[in-house]
Amino acid sequence: MEQTMVRLAQYQISNFFEQNAPITQDQCNDYAAAMTGASVTPTAVRGGSSYTVVAGTCIVQFRNQNSPFDLEFFGYIEQAYKGFTPLHEGRGRLGSLHVYKMTNVGGVSMYLAREALHKDDFRLLATTVQSFARFFASAWHNTPAAMPRNDPLVLSAEYVEQLTMLREGLPVRFRLTLEGIIAQLPRLFTEDWPQVPNHVDLLENNIHVDPTTGAVTGVCDWPGAAMDPFGMSLGGLETMLGVNRVAKGFCYHPKQQHLRDLFHESLEQDLGSVSDDDRERMRVATLAGLFLENGFAYTDGGTKIPAREGSMDLAYLDVVLPRLGKSLTSVGNTETA
Repeated sequence: MEQTMVRLAQYQISNFFEQNAPITQDQCNDYAAAMTGASVTPTAVRGGSSYTVVAGTCIVQFRNQNSPFDLEFFGYIEQAYKGFTPLHEGRGRLGSLHVYKMTNVGGVSMYLAREALHKDDFRLLATTVQSFARFFASAWHNTPAAMPRNDPLVLSAEYVEQLTMLREGLPVRFRLTLEGIIAQLPRLFTEDWPQVPNHVDLLENNIHVDPTTGAVTGVCDWPGAAMDPFGMSLGGLETMLGVNRVAKGFCYHPKQQHLRDLFHESLEQDLGSVSDDDRERMRVATLAGLFLENGFAYTDGGTKIPAREGSMDLAYLDVVLPRLGKSLTSVGNTETA
């Protein structure tokens, strides 16, 4: 696993500096070392539009000119998820690259901690899902009142348009579930249901854990975060409950139901008073988020279209949807293991 990550990292670094020539990796390393007064080491996991190094207790990231951080938005996120996100600080430019200094959330990515989390009958992973529940509950309680919200009528209309496109374009087996989501979508846009900054890419590489305790130390990579109804990113839990294998696709752990129940028990405890209506709205939001994240593909020209039969994303939905308990329709009525 680690060798795979090393090869991927080497490819991403090479590709980044080819795209951002004449800036070199050595120049970035020297800049980060001078800024922090510490030796630098490239991170094991990174995105395609940035180069990131660890420098002492800090992280320094160089981003291409078309991918700057919205530091005002990030400031709100840091309040909403206090203790779970890096603190971001702009540090000018190096040539065409934006430079940012961040606190180090510690731990390692779940991808690299997978073996530790899964051994002893998933003992540490139980701690991880409980910690992940606190992460979500933090946004419910702590999203700043001053954080700009999206117009609920506009956002709801956008969701209806996209979900309708999926209802018409995805294989027929998804249609009834999508119709149920669309019918119940207005419940997510009432005054008593909060909008929060939702992370849209809660994958193993972006979730850091302490490999000795299993606790979540932080969640990274926030540029794509979206302000929308609470629960839209709860589908990120599925990442923790299984493994995506190249040959087999996504497969759940044998203890996924126990871990799922533990997560929801912890989430409800951290949220406070939770009604049956609240549970249903979280389920609607979870399903909507999963379809919006996994239901689309892009043409070579960049046009967004419903995913086609045989795609990995639809195969993922086929595995995940039946595990979400009693569904809006017959799609989710499969008993969980």
